[in-house]
Amino acid sequence: MMTMTISQELFDETILENEECFNLTPQEALKETIDQFCQQLGHSPQQHSVVVSTHKNNNRTRMMMMMIPTAMSHLSLTHPSTTRGQMERKHRDQFRECLSLLDDCVGDDGMVSLSPSLLLPTTTSTTTPTTTATVVRAIATTDDADAAMGGVNDTAMEEETAAATNNDKIFEALSQLSIKLQSSNNNDNDDDDALPYLIIFQQSSSIYTLMSFLSILQPTSYDNITTLQTTTTQKKEEELYQLQILQGVIRTLITILSSSSSKNNSHGIKIRNQLRDVFSTTNGALERVVQLLFHFVLATTTTTSSATTTTPSLSSTQNGNEDNTKQSLQQGILLDLLQLSICSVKGCEGGKVAFVQSSSFPWKTLLESSSSSTKGQESAAADDDDDDSLVHTKKMITMCNTNRGGVQVLFWIISNAIVQINANNNNEESKVNNNMMMMMIIETTCQLLSTLCRYDDFRTGESASSSSSPAAAAGISTSSAHDHAMEFHRVNMESLLIKIGNTVLNDLLLLLNGDGGGDDIDSGNCHTNDEKDDGDDNKRRGVVLVKKKELLAAAVLTALRVLAVNDEIIQTMVALGVLPIVTKALRLSVSSTTTTTTIATTTTTTTSNDQNSNSSSSSSSSSSHTRSNLLRKHRLAAASLGLLRNLCGNDEIKTNLCLGSTTTTTTKDESSISATPSALPYLLRAMQLYPTISPIQEHACGTLAAMALRRPLNARAIMNSDGPRCIIMAMKRHEENVSVQRQGALAVRNIVSRLMRDLDNNDGSCGGGGDKNAASGGNATATTAGEEDARSDIRDRFAELGVEDVLRNIAGRHQGSVDEAYAALRDLGYSVTLTKINAEDLHEGNNLSNVAVVGRTRMFGEKHNSNFRPVYEQSAGLDSAVDEAVSNFGM
Repeated sequence: MMTMTISQELFDETILENEECFNLTPQEALKETIDQFCQQLGHSPQQHSVVVSTHKNNNRTRMMMMMIPTAMSHLSLTHPSTTRGQMERKHRDQFRECLSLLDDCVGDDGMVSLSPSLLLPTTTSTTTPTTTATVVRAIATTDDADAAMGGVNDTAMEEETAAATNNDKIFEALSQLSIKLQSSNNNDNDDDDALPYLIIFQQSSSIYTLMSFLSILQPTSYDNITTLQTTTTQKKEEELYQLQILQGVIRTLITILSSSSSKNNSHGIKIRNQLRDVFSTTNGALERVVQLLFHFVLATTTTTSSATTTTPSLSSTQNGNEDNTKQSLQQGILLDLLQLSICSVKGCEGGKVAFVQSSSFPWKTLLESSSSSTKGQESAAADDDDDDSLVHTKKMITMCNTNRGGVQVLFWIISNAIVQINANNNNEESKVNNNMMMMMIIETTCQLLSTLCRYDDFRTGESASSSSSPAAAAGISTSSAHDHAMEFHRVNMESLLIKIGNTVLNDLLLLLNGDGGGDDIDSGNCHTNDEKDDGDDNKRRGVVLVKKKELLAAAVLTALRVLAVNDEIIQTMVALGVLPIVTKALRLSVSSTTTTTTIATTTTTTTSNDQNSNSSSSSSSSSSHTRSNLLRKHRLAAASLGLLRNLCGNDEIKTNLCLGSTTTTTTKDESSISATPSALPYLLRAMQLYPTISPIQEHACGTLAAMALRRPLNARAIMNSDGPRCIIMAMKRHEENVSVQRQGALAVRNIVSRLMRDLDNNDGSCGGGGDKNAASGGNATATTAGEEDARSDIRDRFAELGVEDVLRNIAGRHQGSVDEAYAALRDLGYSVTLTKINAEDLHEGNNLSNVAVVGRTRMFGEKHNSNFRPVYEQSAGLDSAVDEAVSNFGM
């Protein structure tokens, strides 16, 4: 295949040349040109369909579809004289101009070099800056323009106007990049609108330009981080402008690196993944992100400390708006940086390792500077000996580890967010807004932690060749999930998560149940009890608070799940009080009085509820609201069951979770008894309420399988709670989900196997082991009959549910669940064998009955050869046969 780059100019010249030389129509010339370049590129079947031309005749649009190589996807495959062609070329030229403008701001050394004039403040806009030219025009309309300008000459005026125009150009360039590189979901076809711009962006290597813009701030000292303490107004405004540019760059990178931005287009996803690999594996890129994370978490810490330790004055009131603007901007950038980190490391093991092992920043030096500055502020205040910010900073210094910067910075972010939520603030509205932002920051941090501790890099071959790791380039990707979970365990991350989870779930119980004087809010649809008073700000705020806390609780539980990788961590979590938390979360996800009705109306499209027919006028407006709340319930249930499944790896803990437990705590003065309710009823309730949600069914079946393993009492409790019916129904509903089939078959096998073995042990052990016949006395025959009746009862319970058909024809069809299905059928007493078949016959579309059987898989204990004799016995006549053979050779 010939490698070449086709420019838009060459493509257009070829169209016009073919049209002129061969006397072709515009449409024929376009098709001829496309065929010509396809042949030069080596036209292959790995292509996708696009609209190559559009002609409007009599208000009708006619489209010609053609399969083209992906190497031509960046071209506008239209005739240059058509309206559509001219518009597409104009947009792509503007896109290239935006890239060129940003490239010009980066020097040869990779540093962003903005002249002082470029950093002149525009206005005090909080989102996008207003041009200085607007201010100039406003002043010019006054009667005394010269006096209004304060003696500024025309030259200075022109320089400021040009600088402001350049400012706008930079913001406009970043805005255009985000818009063009984001796929549109409004088109009727399956094409990715962002694909041409992605290819142009990749070919221009502009990813390195955006990476350079991440260095527009230089946090080299603590004084530079605490920029709110600067006294020069112009300096503050320059820093605000830098922060706005940085936020625009970060959000543009999020748009580019997020593979979910490409709509149904494998080529677009591949390009985004390649750009992500470049960003993640380039030396210093993710380290720079970690540095910026530390920069802004320390800046927000300082802002909160200064806000809570100083007394408001007239001068501070005048600058209050600017400080609030900068504080909000810093918190927004911190949130964007966390989202950028998720996009950078998701699906890339090399990026995860680079983030966790970031170590190029003087963490401890800056923290010591922060401690000194905070201590000075503390001494200036009267009663700040127990300042949470100072205690928090000192704790960070003691546990500083420069070899794992990514782990440390996430711990600091969550710790700082907890401190800020608990900080005193005289302004109630400001406190509520700040707490909302902190909850979003904690939620995104938990999502990043979950991504770092989960293996999701399944690329092989060519798709992994872009990685800088030799192993990844060879198609070998080693999971770092366990190592990262241990790193977070070493900094005691689970203690913070459990603390947050306990607080959030208690708050949810107060909000949803109306305890503690709060407004009653229905957990199913988050409507207040007084629906007529929709204008009540407090109740609306309570609804929003419930939504935020439910999402935060799900994120915290998911983070705890990925950390629970071994028995040591699980024991630590239990000691910190994770069992009541997970039970409480699972109860919240299924305890709504309206959940059953909500799910029934959502999963069944033709079902109508006669009792609610009077509310049909508002059904259309509440349907999206109901779906949103239902999704949050799904997340909370799935996260709770996922954590519950991992905790059941410990035999003692899973018994407490299945049967419930009671703990007695004794002190010098009194003793208290605390009980942890059984999680089994809530688990089965979740399976019944959310039958179509495969993650919930998978985690529930996996939890039941773990509970029943080596624990006959747990297996009996599951059996008596109608657990088998929930398992079989999940397997029937999710026939093509291998994970559900595997966990369901494993749960059936563990329940049956443990109950069967328990029958043998109970009647023979007599409480401590011994001879079965001696224990049973003369009633051995009656005992055997009773055992057989019990065995038959267990088999009948499962047979009535159709377990044989499910295990043979559903779970047994999948390669990932066939072993578990075989084990379950075997323990149930069915006749079953494993056979080997030719996989090539299946790929050719032959029926299973027509596929040739290669052989039968032998089970443990089976004899490979019926003539094999395990004991050596000398054959009769062996000596005479040997002598005869020797004589034949003349020996």
